[in-house]
Amino acid sequence: MSGILAAKYLLHIGLNPTVFEAKQGIGGVWRETFASTKLQTPRPAFQFTDFPWPSHVTTQLPTQSQVMDYFHSYANHFRLLDHIQFNSKVVGIRYLGKESMECLGLWGKNRGPYAEGTVWEVGVQKSNGDSLEWHHFDFLVMCIGRYGDVPKIPSFPTSKGPEVFQGKVIHTMDYSALNKTQADELLKGKRVVVIGFQKSALDFAVECAEANQGDGGKSCTMVFRTVHWTVPHYYKCWGVPLPFLYGTRFAQFLLEKPDRSFLLTSIFRLFAPLRWAMSKFVELYLLWKFPLKKYGLVPDHSFLKEISSCQIATLPDKLFPKAEEGLIRFSKASTWSFSSKGIMIDDVTEVEADVVILGTGYDGETKLKTLLPKQFADVLENPEGVVRLYRGLIHPNIPQMAILGYPESLSTLHSSEIRCQWLAYFLSGKFVLPSIKDMEEYTDRMEKYMKRITPFYWKSCYATFQIWDNDNLCTDMGWNPMRKRNCFQELFSPYSNLDYRQV
Repeated sequence: MSGILAAKYLLHIGLNPTVFEAKQGIGGVWRETFASTKLQTPRPAFQFTDFPWPSHVTTQLPTQSQVMDYFHSYANHFRLLDHIQFNSKVVGIRYLGKESMECLGLWGKNRGPYAEGTVWEVGVQKSNGDSLEWHHFDFLVMCIGRYGDVPKIPSFPTSKGPEVFQGKVIHTMDYSALNKTQADELLKGKRVVVIGFQKSALDFAVECAEANQGDGGKSCTMVFRTVHWTVPHYYKCWGVPLPFLYGTRFAQFLLEKPDRSFLLTSIFRLFAPLRWAMSKFVELYLLWKFPLKKYGLVPDHSFLKEISSCQIATLPDKLFPKAEEGLIRFSKASTWSFSSKGIMIDDVTEVEADVVILGTGYDGETKLKTLLPKQFADVLENPEGVVRLYRGLIHPNIPQMAILGYPESLSTLHSSEIRCQWLAYFLSGKFVLPSIKDMEEYTDRMEKYMKRITPFYWKSCYATFQIWDNDNLCTDMGWNPMRKRNCFQELFSPYSNLDYRQV
């Protein structure tokens, strides 16, 4: 998604980008995913600014095939496929023109995008040949994203890892690559344990329950450390759309921001009761609507902390009906490990299994670091493992490069698109970067802010200050940050992608 967006906006300013794609088609993680996978973001929020969904797609959360059709239509409409080299895997990147650590922070004259006498050299391996091709570029845009390719596998003490388990262990990434026949064969009639409580784990539990309906079916057990708040597919609570609670300028004014003046700090404290009421409003609806207490699935943290960390997942419609049928069970564990027969919970209770599915996420940072030269990989992330980026796409010490797709929000497509617009303005010389020191201070403030607002600091989440972030990007580009028609809409109407269409 980020790759085709970057290509589109760079073409728009007269550049001729080359896109290297390891797979044989576009779509990224959407190419291979569960058959039941749907968008997490409501369709109106997951929409290109200048290319609306076709009229025949009316569902709130389009399916995987509908999303893929939408991406293909976008790429064909803007003639992006001519600039993509498929089956071309990038296996190495080198920075030429400077030695050792001299290149760190070496942005161009007056902090522009291009540094004289230096280029990026990109090594590409074609899937239909053994030779390694090297290409040279003045600027590099990394659009490999956080998800897919590198699974995050938990570490275990000696004799408590997957090697002692007599059954099969598979990550959800590998499961996504199976066809329906292979998936049914893996699950049907098997005792399955799913590790995790995020979207892929929830989806997989339902797929497992579907495969085990009828005679000989076995229940699926979800094992997880932390319970998270999930929302229904219609994204409403007591009839109020969630964007009205957290996606308006007024609502985000009530929430904490990375840059706080004394006045804003005072206002923030003053509105603490209203913030609590907004969060409790959603929590009470979810507790009323779904049997969370019955299954021990009431989170220990507030809904506000959940949405502030971009951990929100859409609840699969069939999750609790399948649980009522006894096909899905839930087990919260402080610790878990493998045994010969299955999973040990808190070193006390054993859950027997034939198959263990790891819904433990992806290691996007490692994927990025393995491609970069060592001097850049070493400065890429902070001790918590979070990639810190100025404006969500520029690392202060890695010149002539942008990294797209790492900050998350309630609409990842929108986060990527407005940054592609920003990048196009930067590469066309409409503005320059601040000093290295100023950019590093910005990333420091963002890191401290994320640690304050959420207990789940392992990625940059812009959900509760998306409008504030967009205001900064608009100001850099010389746009008016106020995108609505009048003051009332500006304050109380939810912002969407279409508000940032480039004229």
